[in-house]
Amino acid sequence: MKKLLLAVLPLLLFSMPSFAYTKYAVLNSTTGTIDSLTFREESSFCHPHHLTHIGPWSLKIDLSQRGVCLVDKITGTLRMDDGTTIPLSYKSVGTSYGQYIIIAKRANNKWCAKITPADVFG
Repeated sequence: MKKLLLAVLPLLLFSMPSFAYTKYAVLNSTTGTIDSLTFREESSFCHPHHLTHIGPWSLKIDLSQRGVCLVDKITGTLRMDDGTTIPLSYKSVGTSYGQYIIIAKRANNKWCAKITPADVFG
Protein backbone atom coordinates (compact mmCIF):
# COMPACT_ATOMS: atom_id res chain seq x y z
CA MET A 1 0.00 0.00 0.00
CA LYS A 2 2.84 2.37 0.88
CA LYS A 3 4.54 1.74 -2.49
CA LEU A 4 1.29 2.39 -4.34
CA LEU A 5 0.78 5.66 -2.49
CA LEU A 6 4.34 6.78 -3.26
CA ALA A 7 3.82 5.92 -6.94
CA VAL A 8 0.45 7.69 -7.27
CA LEU A 9 1.10 10.79 -5.14
CA PRO A 10 3.45 12.54 -7.62
CA LEU A 11 0.91 11.99 -10.39
CA LEU A 12 -1.82 13.55 -8.31
CA LEU A 13 0.30 16.52 -7.30
CA PHE A 14 1.52 17.45 -10.76
CA SER A 15 -1.24 16.36 -13.13
CA MET A 16 -4.51 17.37 -11.53
CA PRO A 17 -5.58 20.94 -12.31
CA SER A 18 -7.28 21.31 -8.93
CA PHE A 19 -3.83 21.43 -7.32
CA ALA A 20 -2.46 24.05 -9.73
CA TYR A 21 -2.30 27.73 -8.86
CA THR A 22 -3.91 30.31 -11.13
CA LYS A 23 -2.00 31.61 -14.12
CA TYR A 24 -0.13 34.88 -13.70
CA ALA A 25 -2.15 37.97 -14.62
CA VAL A 26 -0.72 41.50 -14.69
CA LEU A 27 -2.62 44.76 -15.06
CA ASN A 28 -0.54 47.68 -16.27
CA SER A 29 -2.31 50.74 -14.84
CA THR A 30 0.30 53.17 -16.15
CA THR A 31 0.81 55.20 -19.33
CA GLY A 32 4.06 53.33 -19.98
CA THR A 33 4.84 49.94 -21.50
CA ILE A 34 6.18 47.01 -19.53
CA ASP A 35 8.97 45.63 -21.68
CA SER A 36 9.32 42.42 -19.67
CA LEU A 37 8.39 40.74 -16.40
CA THR A 38 9.98 37.58 -15.05
CA PHE A 39 8.32 35.51 -12.32
CA ARG A 40 10.86 33.41 -10.42
CA GLU A 41 9.65 30.55 -8.29
CA GLU A 42 11.32 29.18 -5.18
CA SER A 43 11.67 25.52 -6.14
CA SER A 44 14.44 24.12 -8.33
CA PHE A 45 11.93 22.12 -10.43
CA CYS A 46 9.92 25.27 -11.28
CA HIS A 47 10.78 27.34 -14.33
CA PRO A 48 10.63 31.14 -14.62
CA HIS A 49 7.62 32.62 -16.39
CA HIS A 50 8.05 35.58 -18.73
CA LEU A 51 5.54 38.19 -19.88
CA THR A 52 6.61 40.74 -22.47
CA HIS A 53 5.20 43.93 -23.95
CA ILE A 54 2.29 44.80 -21.69
CA GLY A 55 0.88 48.00 -23.15
CA PRO A 56 -0.52 50.98 -21.25
CA TRP A 57 -3.79 50.37 -19.42
CA SER A 58 -3.90 46.70 -20.40
CA LEU A 59 -4.16 43.27 -18.82
CA LYS A 60 -1.98 40.33 -19.81
CA ILE A 61 -2.38 36.72 -18.71
CA ASP A 62 0.42 34.16 -18.87
CA LEU A 63 -0.58 31.43 -21.32
CA SER A 64 1.49 28.65 -19.76
CA GLN A 65 0.41 26.56 -16.78
CA ARG A 66 1.92 27.57 -13.48
CA GLY A 67 1.55 24.28 -11.64
CA VAL A 68 2.24 24.16 -7.90
CA CYS A 69 5.07 26.70 -7.77
CA LEU A 70 5.18 29.63 -5.34
CA VAL A 71 6.53 32.92 -6.66
CA ASP A 72 9.28 34.52 -4.61
CA LYS A 73 10.56 37.23 -6.96
CA ILE A 74 9.29 39.31 -9.86
CA THR A 75 11.58 41.58 -11.85
CA GLY A 76 10.94 43.71 -14.89
CA THR A 77 11.20 47.02 -16.70
CA LEU A 78 8.64 49.77 -17.24
CA ARG A 79 9.31 52.24 -20.05
CA MET A 80 7.42 55.54 -19.80
CA ASP A 81 6.36 57.66 -22.79
CA ASP A 82 9.11 60.22 -22.10
CA GLY A 83 11.77 57.49 -22.44
CA THR A 84 12.36 56.99 -18.73
CA THR A 85 13.07 53.37 -17.81
CA ILE A 86 11.99 52.23 -14.35
CA PRO A 87 13.12 48.91 -12.85
CA LEU A 88 10.35 46.84 -11.28
CA SER A 89 10.87 44.45 -8.39
CA TYR A 90 8.71 42.40 -6.02
CA LYS A 91 9.92 39.92 -3.38
CA SER A 92 8.09 37.40 -1.25
CA VAL A 93 9.00 34.42 0.91
CA GLY A 94 6.84 32.41 -1.49
CA THR A 95 3.26 33.19 -2.39
CA SER A 96 0.58 31.38 -4.35
CA TYR A 97 -0.87 34.71 -5.42
CA GLY A 98 -0.85 35.22 -9.19
CA GLN A 99 -2.59 38.55 -9.89
CA TYR A 100 -0.57 41.77 -9.83
CA ILE A 101 -0.97 45.41 -10.77
CA ILE A 102 1.73 47.85 -11.85
CA ILE A 103 1.33 51.39 -10.56
CA ALA A 104 3.48 54.46 -11.21
CA LYS A 105 3.56 58.09 -10.18
CA ARG A 106 5.66 61.11 -10.93
CA ALA A 107 6.84 63.31 -8.05
CA ASN A 108 9.38 66.13 -8.24
CA ASN A 109 9.94 65.32 -11.91
CA LYS A 110 10.97 61.75 -11.09
CA TRP A 111 9.07 58.52 -11.87
CA CYS A 112 8.66 55.67 -9.42
CA ALA A 113 6.73 52.44 -9.91
CA LYS A 114 5.95 49.23 -8.10
CA ILE A 115 4.35 45.82 -8.48
CA THR A 116 1.69 44.95 -5.94
CA PRO A 117 -0.71 42.01 -5.55
CA ALA A 118 -4.28 42.91 -6.53
CA ASP A 119 -7.52 41.33 -7.64
CA VAL A 120 -7.29 42.34 -11.31
CA PHE A 121 -10.47 40.47 -12.29
CA GLY A 122 -12.65 41.86 -9.46
